[in-house]
Amino acid sequence: MMRSWVVRNAKSIVIGSATISIVTHIAVITGWVIGTLPDPILPEGSIANRVFYIPPPDRVATQHASRERVQYITLNQFGAGTGEGPRQAGNDATTSLDETIGHEMPATKDSVNSDAADQSIGEDSVYSVLEVDTAVVRSSSSAAPVYPPALLAAHVQGYVNAQYVVDTTGFADTVTFQVMESTNPEFTAAVRRVLPLMRFQPAKIGPLKVRQLVQQQFSFKITGDTIAATPPPKRP
Repeated sequence: MMRSWVVRNAKSIVIGSATISIVTHIAVITGWVIGTLPDPILPEGSIANRVFYIPPPDRVATQHASRERVQYITLNQFGAGTGEGPRQAGNDATTSLDETIGHEMPATKDSVNSDAADQSIGEDSVYSVLEVDTAVVRSSSSAAPVYPPALLAAHVQGYVNAQYVVDTTGFADTVTFQVMESTNPEFTAAVRRVLPLMRFQPAKIGPLKVRQLVQQQFSFKITGDTIAATPPPKRP
């Protein structure tokens, strides 16, 4: 009986429900509009009669990003109860994970996590020509090797390839003198004798004077001026 009544009055029920829904929405919208109207009691320029938009607060990360790190723990690899192979009655059980806590190996920095070493600039540091900002320059008033008279008279030419360190005062460190190649021992001796008398402008890294390793070739060549400056041999 109830079902037949619903069927007969289905159209009226639908119309009534739609009417109630429309009336409810109109009431809600009307109330919202009235609620946002300026209050006539308060002044027109009052802050209560203005509409403000308050943005939501910035989202704060709840967890900082972390870098993956591998840690190693020490395991007993010898003795009964560990490793592969048959078990025997009475063997101790393998060490559980809980028993290894507190025995971890200390974490160490690898080549990725290691901090870069600061460049050390000191009085004992020696730099190459590629590592300095301003390289060593020989002073115009510096002494030069003297051509050995015997080799000059015999018209013997040659060279000496040497290396040495020029310190921050512009002097050559004679202890560091090394001969890389020489065509004659007398040429080498001439260079070794004049080295303490040579003067240089020291190398710099930025504004700081530093020691630099210098590689230089001393050439002994006979020219027209050299022959003219050579005194003639004495007659008996």
